[in-house]
Amino acid sequence: MSVSIRSLIADSGVVALTFRRVLEPVEGPGVPVFPPTYPAPEEGGGHRFDTPYTINETKDGVRICDLDSVQSQANRMEAAFSGALADTVPQHAVRAGNHPPIPLTELPHRICDASIRATELAGSIREWMLALDSGNPEPLARVAPTSLVYGAWDSRGTQVRLPRAVRSEIRAWDVSVLTRSAQYSGAFPREALGIEERDWNRKKGGAAGAGFAPVPSVNAPGGILARGEIVHSASVLLNAPRKHRTPDGSDLLPVYLLGLALGGLLVGAGDYDLRSGCCLVPAGPAEWRAVSGDGERTPVDISKDAAVGELREAARQWAKAADVELGGEPEIHNYVPGTGKAMFGGTAEKGKG
Repeated sequence: MSVSIRSLIADSGVVALTFRRVLEPVEGPGVPVFPPTYPAPEEGGGHRFDTPYTINETKDGVRICDLDSVQSQANRMEAAFSGALADTVPQHAVRAGNHPPIPLTELPHRICDASIRATELAGSIREWMLALDSGNPEPLARVAPTSLVYGAWDSRGTQVRLPRAVRSEIRAWDVSVLTRSAQYSGAFPREALGIEERDWNRKKGGAAGAGFAPVPSVNAPGGILARGEIVHSASVLLNAPRKHRTPDGSDLLPVYLLGLALGGLLVGAGDYDLRSGCCLVPAGPAEWRAVSGDGERTPVDISKDAAVGELREAARQWAKAADVELGGEPEIHNYVPGTGKAMFGGTAEKGKG
């Protein structure tokens, strides 16, 4: 059954969309892939299962590995709005010193990021968040519509929290953790280089550290081997965009926001070249379900081309109604060092939501 973005917003009986696609390594099944690595916690000992990967275990011993986290997927989805889908959102960026400007859609905490709150927008952001909390999302949507889709928390100001409307992650099931070893060998022997023996094997301040001497690497992380499925799963909560109606009660903004959620998922999260050693490809078609409030799950057809086309039309209509410009060169907001320093003293920034 084919569905449109507008029909999904209109049908209040449907509370969510779910997405599922089985993936495999580009080289084919049975080939190791490399998850992201994380440092060991400062307190509480080393890594769980003695690996820098994020691995959990069910009560019956099945190990599940995160290949791309919810936060990482949100980054990939939102980056599409400063790339292939840049024409569907207003373009704003923050510049700090001589650093190249960073688009608002790539800031870790989006509209609530410390860097943009230390620009001339500080007072406006507070007003927008308070207006949102009072039931008027329009001021925020005119500048940062993706914050209404991917979530934000004004934890240093109004305490207004925007829940995430779309959640996406990639996991490998029933995994074995692998190690690997390697041996680096220099091109020339020590004698030919005129290096004394006492300096030959020293990594710090010696030939080994400079890249002349052989250096072994033993039992380094070697990726994981998935005996079960590698699954990209996602959900889009429809009541999140539905509640962001403008004061006139129009569905224009909810339709636009759902378009952003689906566009980001299908474009930004559809690139499965995750990192070195972890390039994945689909092993089957995507499966979409419309989930009703009573739990009924109905297969639906949602195509990338159709969803992006609907998004662009919804964006055009929203931009006309809200009198905003989409795409083009970003409006630059300069970080003010004094404003940033004045923000010191609160609790440390939390991870990207």
